Amino acid sequence: MRILVVSTNTLLKPMPVLPVGAGMVYSALKAAGFEARFLDMAFVAEPLEALRDELRACEPELICLSVRNIDNQVIQQPESYLSFVHEVMKVCRTCSSAKVMIGGAAMLVMPGELVEELGADYGIKGSGGEAEAVRLVHDLERGMAPDTGTVRNADPAYHPVYSRIPAKSLFSPQYFIPNPRIKKASMGYQASRGCSRHCIYCSEGYMNSGACRIPAEQFMEDMRIVQADYQVNSITFVDGVFNHEVEETIEFCGQIGRTSTSLEWSCALTPANITEELIRSLKHTGCRFVDIGADSGSGRMLRRMGKQFTPEHLLELGRLLEQYHIPYSVSLLFGGPGEHEETVQETVQLVNQLNPVYILASQGIRIYPHTALYNIALQEQVIHPADNLLLPAFYQSRDYSTDLLTKALAASRHIYKDMLMNSIGGRT
Repeated sequence: MRILVVSTNTLLKPMPVLPVGAGMVYSALKAAGFEARFLDMAFVAEPLEALRDELRACEPELICLSVRNIDNQVIQQPESYLSFVHEVMKVCRTCSSAKVMIGGAAMLVMPGELVEELGADYGIKGSGGEAEAVRLVHDLERGMAPDTGTVRNADPAYHPVYSRIPAKSLFSPQYFIPNPRIKKASMGYQASRGCSRHCIYCSEGYMNSGACRIPAEQFMEDMRIVQADYQVNSITFVDGVFNHEVEETIEFCGQIGRTSTSLEWSCALTPANITEELIRSLKHTGCRFVDIGADSGSGRMLRRMGKQFTPEHLLELGRLLEQYHIPYSVSLLFGGPGEHEETVQETVQLVNQLNPVYILASQGIRIYPHTALYNIALQEQVIHPADNLLLPAFYQSRDYSTDLLTKALAASRHIYKDMLMNSIGGRT
């Protein structure tokens, strides 16, 4: 079967994101013996025309579209990306008779809605889409095609053959231009799939019961490829949460250390699973930066947001990172259910006790179906059952406003930045 895999993401700011997931699907299909081609639209001057050229050249029987983002999730300047994906679908339908399958990160949050909106034939939801894509193509060849509009759930387990990092030659050299801030080339890498957290706004974390880490042998081989072939010695673990369990994370840090003594890396930590031994392991195996996914510094808000840690845990994590000289940032979400003047002040006062490199503060929370926040928003009539949530919709407590945050930041010893990296205020 002839297959065209397309990465539809064209966003280049704040920095281009290597389409590893789409590349893994392509590589998996090739490894399974299928005739496949790959198109990355990120650095193409005329992406739709490039798609037309590919469709004419390979005459595919299946088109696999990877959709990374539905919108920018910024309440101050909401921007939907679906209009471009609609244009991509239009080209696919007018220039080809091939079936169209949708995958990618966007399918984690609204899979059925996205397939219906775009008029795709099939969809794959979840991490592990590379192995599921192979299974789907095998079914198509056997004449066992699923019904039009079907969404298949991927198995998050890492496949020993299909879940492998693609060859560097698949990607544009522009992805590997050294980052001017850190003076070196870097890339993102996902070392675990699924989530063990239950945050009220996240469809993946709220629905899943756990996470699986990449097997040691696959990780070691991937890192060999990253350093030897990609010539990259700095990676960011893009796992939503790096420290699912303390002992397991310490063991994984040991794998990093045994794999390479020159690899530098960063990750996102939850304050829920922290010990001094863990932070020591991070430091000794090359961790150079941590993002703390705090969301709030108010105990009341942490409970309402479904967090499994307290303000005291957050302070302890900051103390340990400072003790081991690991710089860190803090990510906050203001405006969640029950947010009001006192809880905003509690967060600012607690963060005053920390010493982050920077603070990223979002206001308002993007609402997705299948989450606890969705049910809260329905009850409070922030949204209605008939609303199309593919269009950006946000929850913001009626007792919260930007003015409350601005007022609280008058007592802050730090600068707070928004999602667009604009300064909100702070530093007295």
